[in-house]
Amino acid sequence: MISYEDDSTDGKSSHHNTRSEGSTCTVRVGSRSLPLYPLVITCLGLLNTILLLTAVVIGIYCGQVSEESTPDPITTQALIIEVKQLQISQSETIKAQKETTEELEKELRSHQQFKLQLEQNKTLSDSLQRQLEALQVEKATLLSRTSVIRESCGRCLPEWFLVNTSCYFHAKMSSSRLKNWSDSRADCISRGADLAVIDNWEEQVNLFEHLPNLDRSSRPHWSRLGGIWIGLTDIQTEGTWVWVNNVILLDGGYWIQGEPNDSGIQGEDCAALMNTDNPRRSWFDGNCLVNREWLCEMAPS
Repeated sequence: MISYEDDSTDGKSSHHNTRSEGSTCTVRVGSRSLPLYPLVITCLGLLNTILLLTAVVIGIYCGQVSEESTPDPITTQALIIEVKQLQISQSETIKAQKETTEELEKELRSHQQFKLQLEQNKTLSDSLQRQLEALQVEKATLLSRTSVIRESCGRCLPEWFLVNTSCYFHAKMSSSRLKNWSDSRADCISRGADLAVIDNWEEQVNLFEHLPNLDRSSRPHWSRLGGIWIGLTDIQTEGTWVWVNNVILLDGGYWIQGEPNDSGIQGEDCAALMNTDNPRRSWFDGNCLVNREWLCEMAPS
């Protein structure tokens, strides 16, 4: 137990008296009494020493941490070199991308020019094709106008007309009784001929110009009432069209759009020709039992 005491002789003076008389303060430690102020100074010295040691330890620790956290010069240099290499690679990539884009744009322009050239060539080709067909029609018209003169030369029988290298007989509604396909062919055979075989474009155009024009737009049942039988049928095998001379139609023919369609319960297995507004669209398939006009063909004498 620590207690404060006076140095007075009687030990019983009051606190007021002690201070007034200049007494010295002491501290009792156990059975001993020690002066107060030297003890305080000693404690403060010890505390100061402890704080100094603590500061030194903290300084040493911070120095070690600072040394450990300092980047390695070699590592820093490697990072700088790697960054520069990445920058160079990026520049090369951007340059390559730019060159690729320019090349792509160049190819695109070339493709567009080629496409334009193709379109121009197609337009020119279509124009030339139309001019060729017009010349063929004109030629057929001139040939048809001279048919009477040729007939007078005796190469074809009376009532027959000559087109190129064949003589044709057109059994018209006004001069003959209409017949079905089989009876029409039998009539041609009886005349020393057969139903017409149209095996090339020139012959198609010539017949188109020579035969009377029929306006199918004004006749709602043109496929049933109009048309002229020709020597083409698929009666043996549906869809395989064969001429009366046993030659299979391979070039597609000159069918009206939507024909042949084999419509109806009895089907349509015989071909007929109708002179409409387009020589490339003038054939249709019809019921072989329907009576129509017919066209015979034979070689000239």
